[in-house]
Amino acid sequence: MTEADLDVLTLGMMMGEVAPPRAGIGFGDGRGLVLFPSGSMTIFALALARLGARVGLLSRVGDDDLGCWMRERVENAGIDTAGVTSVAGQLTPLALASVDTAGKKSFSYYRFAGISDPLATLRAEGVPDAVLRRARVFDFGEASLCSPLMRAETLELAQRARHLGLAVCYTPNYRAAAWGGGADEAATVQRNAITLADVVLMNAEEAQILSGAAELGAAARRIVDLGPDVAIVTSGQEGSVVATGSGAARIPAVPVDVVFDIGAGDAFHAGFLAVWQPGGDPLAAARFASYAAALKIGREPVPELLPTREEVLAAMESAGGG
Repeated sequence: MTEADLDVLTLGMMMGEVAPPRAGIGFGDGRGLVLFPSGSMTIFALALARLGARVGLLSRVGDDDLGCWMRERVENAGIDTAGVTSVAGQLTPLALASVDTAGKKSFSYYRFAGISDPLATLRAEGVPDAVLRRARVFDFGEASLCSPLMRAETLELAQRARHLGLAVCYTPNYRAAAWGGGADEAATVQRNAITLADVVLMNAEEAQILSGAAELGAAARRIVDLGPDVAIVTSGQEGSVVATGSGAARIPAVPVDVVFDIGAGDAFHAGFLAVWQPGGDPLAAARFASYAAALKIGREPVPELLPTREEVLAAMESAGGG
């Protein structure tokens, strides 16, 4: 992998997100709302860059002011955007998000086929092997698998990445409403994606759906049986389970006073890949990831407040988890 100048190349959607700065505030009269780069993989990439990793985005944005702003913001955060193209005639997607005092999350998406869905124009044949070889890990998630056309392009890229010697990471990020074929289609496609991955990260609900097991340790072990070397299942205050071919172990949750509980999974994902190496210790990476996620949701949802590697290590040291 002498050509690699990126730690991770992640494929996913770039979209703007408007949200109140704290849980329980609501949209009210609009004062205090913040606009920031979003989309699960974009949040992940921003968090990964803040943790000191070299990360590139493979995506598409609309040929509009929001798309220009998005590209500028992520570039200023240190993310490589050589794989991001503006698509003429398309608008960049937008979301409204909030969290109430009970932790219930609410999302409204402004993303319509043919109008504001630029990622759907991405084709695997337009991504040369040289672009994939720039990274040591190819990373992708559910959002690029929901539509049959984009699904074929994404799986081809994952297969090519494996063939080129990259490690592959997959995160389900399951959204039932996004699948036209329902839960059965989603489960079949996602299990196929899992077979292409070296490491898989998911939440408890996703693990139970994809494995058919209710107990998280058993669910994680069944995911490993599909092919990955490592499967991590996160479960909020219950902590996480890390499974490999030799068994499963539990990582406790990190206590935190929640400010805005959206993006914890993306921050965990970033924390894990910031320190994980193929053949390395997944338990150590998961512990680091747990602290990264806790620090993220204990702050307002703006990229500049995402935790740095130094902050995560300091929190671990303070808690005796270093």
